[in-house]
Amino acid sequence: MSARPPQRRHSARDLETILGVTSALAAPFDLMTMLAEVVSAAKQVLNADRGSVWLYDPAADELVLEVATGIRPVRVPAGAGLVGACARSRQIINVPDCYADSRFDPGVDKSSGYRTRCMLTLPLVDHKDILVGVMQVLNKAGGGVFDGHDEALATALAAQCAVALQRVRMTEAVIEGEKMRQELEMARVVQMSTLPSSMPTLPGYDVYGTFKPAELTGGDTFDLALLDQGLLAVLGDATGHGIAPALSVTQMQAMLRMAFRLGSDLETAFREVNNQLADTLASDRFITAFVGILDAGTHTMRFHSGGQGPILHFQAALGACVRYKPTSFPLGAMHLSTLRPVVTLAMQPGDILLLLSDGIYEYRDAGGEQFGESRVEQIVRSHHGKSMAELSAVLLHEVGAFADGAPQDDDITVVLVKRAAAASAVHRSFERSFDSIENIFAFTSEVFVREAIDPELLPVVDLAVEELFTNMVKYSTMSRAAVRIDLAKVDGGVEVTLTDYDVEPFDVTQAPDADIELPIEQRKPGGLGLHLIRRLVDCIEYEYSTESRQSRTKFRKTRAGRPAPGGAANTGDTHARD
Repeated sequence: MSARPPQRRHSARDLETILGVTSALAAPFDLMTMLAEVVSAAKQVLNADRGSVWLYDPAADELVLEVATGIRPVRVPAGAGLVGACARSRQIINVPDCYADSRFDPGVDKSSGYRTRCMLTLPLVDHKDILVGVMQVLNKAGGGVFDGHDEALATALAAQCAVALQRVRMTEAVIEGEKMRQELEMARVVQMSTLPSSMPTLPGYDVYGTFKPAELTGGDTFDLALLDQGLLAVLGDATGHGIAPALSVTQMQAMLRMAFRLGSDLETAFREVNNQLADTLASDRFITAFVGILDAGTHTMRFHSGGQGPILHFQAALGACVRYKPTSFPLGAMHLSTLRPVVTLAMQPGDILLLLSDGIYEYRDAGGEQFGESRVEQIVRSHHGKSMAELSAVLLHEVGAFADGAPQDDDITVVLVKRAAAASAVHRSFERSFDSIENIFAFTSEVFVREAIDPELLPVVDLAVEELFTNMVKYSTMSRAAVRIDLAKVDGGVEVTLTDYDVEPFDVTQAPDADIELPIEQRKPGGLGLHLIRRLVDCIEYEYSTESRQSRTKFRKTRAGRPAPGGAANTGDTHARD
């Protein structure tokens, strides 16, 4: 038995194949047709000779072989054989020689005349961690055996097959004896189940999303998920509303998730999903979509927007919104071989990224007036200090009050991403002189006591402040301005900022590091102070303003922060001049 393989980057061909399967499995099928499609997809992706799908019957605790190449349906206990072991463990089982594995039942081979050499057995578990069944693929083409690469592809395929099969089962359950209203209700449940069941937790950020369809189902969707690449933020809006657009945006969302989980970067995922949708959507259908990845370490959001706009970035320092336009055509409108450069925006403390669908901007009152962008900006300006869940509630309330009973004609979706506001700081300015060191130590000690900051952090803070301040005094000799030091209590520790005025730029994070491996007689003087500090603090950053000739060096120290042994601190590889 092999454990679930680690995530890895796949080739463009692998990605194209998987996305093609994901797209195909999003189409409406009856159960038997869907099972045949799943087996066909498995054979195609894994280059296998045969395949079969066992559906799990929870009432009987049995696995039912509904479809297989050349084999009649059969039932087995859920714990029997390789399929039962896979169902119980929910892990891939890769058997290179079936006849050497005691769990393999050769009876099926005997009855069919087929010889099984090797086999991959895959658990089919949907997005709610419910066992749907087990899939088996037999005999790698060319006489080989299934390897780790096949396991990784199989993992991606199995996740999509499980969701597709579960969706068909739910759909068929609705169709049997339900009226149109009940069918739409179930479709709504299915669509809503594809949305995040809870908001991801990202230190230093507050994220929230909500969806309010105009009918029982809608053409909008959103996603907020923590991936290896960062926080994925998606807002999609398909043409129209109802079941058909709901299927379109659900298809898009599934393909995006799969592309990123296969290791794709933003540009590749956006382009490949667009091209797959261009092949599958009707000619009069497309999806406007924002797809972005937030790097919480650098506080940057990189995004592409296929026809989705405006994109509002509330900048807390300005108290106003900056607007961004789409970067590309709507998804599925046409094939794309290249993309415009990705847009990167910096999320400063207190900043908010607002992704709102047309249902808000274009909501009309009884007189035909639209809610518009200016009202949105005014609401954000007045309530940006609230949590994102509260801000969303205020926004929806204000839209409803504006409508004053006018019907909702379009789907409404809200996605909000906010970087936490900077903590309030205590500051003091110090004369640019080595004689100020003792006064600085007195200041840090005073703030630590007043703000009840963990005193065990004080020695490291004093060491870092002394080294940075000494550098400023020693090397910025043309400036006569005092140096400002800000201390702010943060969760678990303290954040310290040193601001220097009327100085030339010198980015301590880019200066050459001291080579401590050399014998002492071969080392060049300098570079050792912050070489030590960067191993003691959590992170350190540098900013410089050309207009004001002002530099800011900021570092953070908390009890939770632990630098990597022998390496730099958690973020920001910082070096010094002495």
